[in-house]
Amino acid sequence: MNSTNHRNQTRRGHSSSYQTTQRRRSGGSSQRLLYDANGVRIKQSRFPQKLKRALLFYVLPYLFLNGLIFFLVTATPDVDMAVKDTTDYQTTQVEFKINSILPISELTVQMESEPLEYTETGRNSYICDVYHNGMIYVTAKAINGMQTNNYVNVSVLDDTAPSIDEESCVVSGGNLTFTITDSQSGVDFDSIYGIYDGDKEVKPIRIDQTTGSVTIPMYSESIELHFEDMVGNARMGSISSTMDYQEEGAEAESEASEGAEGEENSEGAEESSGDSEEAEE
Repeated sequence: MNSTNHRNQTRRGHSSSYQTTQRRRSGGSSQRLLYDANGVRIKQSRFPQKLKRALLFYVLPYLFLNGLIFFLVTATPDVDMAVKDTTDYQTTQVEFKINSILPISELTVQMESEPLEYTETGRNSYICDVYHNGMIYVTAKAINGMQTNNYVNVSVLDDTAPSIDEESCVVSGGNLTFTITDSQSGVDFDSIYGIYDGDKEVKPIRIDQTTGSVTIPMYSESIELHFEDMVGNARMGSISSTMDYQEEGAEAESEASEGAEGEENSEGAEESSGDSEEAEE
């Protein structure tokens, strides 16, 4: 019995001496040092338990919830658009896709301020048919009120008639040679003919489709040329032996401008004559 008490007292002494040594090493800090049964130090967290609870159950959920609300309120849809190639230069298609986290509440497609019909081909994917060149605008609005706009320019369709290079026109040996071009569907060389003396028709005698050079007889002082492209865009123009080439509509504009100049000159002459009469009085 006495030996047992002696051992317990000895252990308490060793324990007290050990703890005292640890306090000294820690610089008298009030922080407790814990050890497991094997004497290995148990590392304590730097953050108090209450602070951990506050971060885990209050701060982090608050930041996450408010961040999610901000994201959903400001989420804006995105529109991707592409113009497909054309095979006949008369029709084409425009594809567009709406990329949005939220459902789309409103979708409008316009071309030159006119509504354009479209067809849904998949989830938020659409396609519309286009029959002439121009700008296509797509407006997508999500359920949160945020909207986006995008546009694409359609220019693959052929809506312009061929043109004649005026500088290439040459009259030689009673024939007119000129170069005609069309950058899209191409020139319909079989459609080329000329009109002279009011109602007489003449066809080309030589055509080089590679270079676009055309030679046609010129039986009068002037000839009216008619031509089309492969999709039917037609144009006409007249050319004289003096190499004065005018396309349809140019002559009327020239006459209108000359008439306006004549009126201005006559008004100026009347004003000057009026001024001279007043000076004489």
